[in-house]
Amino acid sequence: MTDTSDPIPSPLTALMWLTILPAFIVVGLLCLSPNYRFDDSVNQEKLDYPLGGDFLQEYVGGGLIRDSLQRENLYQADTFQTAQHDDAIVGFKWDEQQFFPAVYPPFWYAVVSPLSDVTYSIASRIWLVLMAMALVAAGWLMNRYAKSPMLILIAMCLSTPVIQSLNAGQKGTLLLLILSGSCVLLRQRRYFLSGLVFASIAFKPHLAVAIGLWMLTSRNWKWCQGAFIGLAALTVASIGIDTGLLKEYLHVVSGFGNYVQSGGYNLSESFSLWSFWQQLIPVSWLSKTLTILSSLIVLGYSLWAFGRRSSDQLSMEEMDWIFAGMVIVTVVISPHLYIYDLTILLLPVALLTRIAVNQRQKPSTDAGSGYIVWLPVGLLVTLMFANGAFTGFAQSFGIQLGVPLLLAAWLMITQRFFAAPARAS
Repeated sequence: MTDTSDPIPSPLTALMWLTILPAFIVVGLLCLSPNYRFDDSVNQEKLDYPLGGDFLQEYVGGGLIRDSLQRENLYQADTFQTAQHDDAIVGFKWDEQQFFPAVYPPFWYAVVSPLSDVTYSIASRIWLVLMAMALVAAGWLMNRYAKSPMLILIAMCLSTPVIQSLNAGQKGTLLLLILSGSCVLLRQRRYFLSGLVFASIAFKPHLAVAIGLWMLTSRNWKWCQGAFIGLAALTVASIGIDTGLLKEYLHVVSGFGNYVQSGGYNLSESFSLWSFWQQLIPVSWLSKTLTILSSLIVLGYSLWAFGRRSSDQLSMEEMDWIFAGMVIVTVVISPHLYIYDLTILLLPVALLTRIAVNQRQKPSTDAGSGYIVWLPVGLLVTLMFANGAFTGFAQSFGIQLGVPLLLAAWLMITQRFFAAPARAS
């Protein structure tokens, strides 16, 4: 049934309004953020951080992939570190004790490798624009096909994770686009395509676990087939680039524990149960045990709660409830998730806001149901706007409060889903 009380603007109008604020953000970062002041770097002897943020990893990795003589050394730490500090490549000098290790699969570096054809200063600015375009595309999909209110989508562009992701040369907005595309296709019952799109998140495979297992337990075999074929294609592509690179990448993944203990991972800025327990309890074996147990409880309960019914039997509103909950689960059980990756929470905020607005407009729903939906939205919005710094690498809100907020929102979603099962929308 179409809701005529909240008309969706034309695609062109929606695109225009959803583009305005991200465009201003891009211009503001290019003019004001120290991460993009390449012209000033020539007058500085050494920087404490790399210009262009974490995109330096993509630029160097893409360059090594394109160099047939250096390609096999892509996952060699010495080679990667040396290239990141070669001012002939990056155009500036920064702290030699720091570097971004190669932690992404070969296909990812191949995808971004064309950017290594231009100078790093230009490439990093192109990357900023591309990630802003991903934000616009995700917002357009959510507004056009999931009927998420445009106002909330525009407002969330100013949230700290979104600004941080763009400013730090990160991929939070791209992750948001992938999840939004997969969610929209899922709502349209185009299961195979939804799984195929979801497979592209494999450059950060730990973010695929929760939703992938939910689709398995809900017995959506078409979705699983699409995801499997997509993952297989990316695996074949990685092998085709160089037969030994995939093995080297898997070795890097298996040594993630060493990465966490190194300077490459700051537990104080990671929003996950892993970081929560390790900061709360300094005893290593106990904190790791609690991390495993609590992650299994959160994931297991979610799969039991949401996987009992086949996903192809769910209404669109029920699908939105569950997808929102599983995105939150993805965040809290991830072993590696910084503040900029919280950008993906824009999706559950948008989905739940639409449900809340719709329920308030339906007299048949129980009293106050719309307000109950606003509670998890409020928790997520609080987390995303907790730090208002728009430039530089802002300090995180703090996992001691951030993780409990996420868990509270997750519990509200699961409990509300069973307390008042949604009807088809």
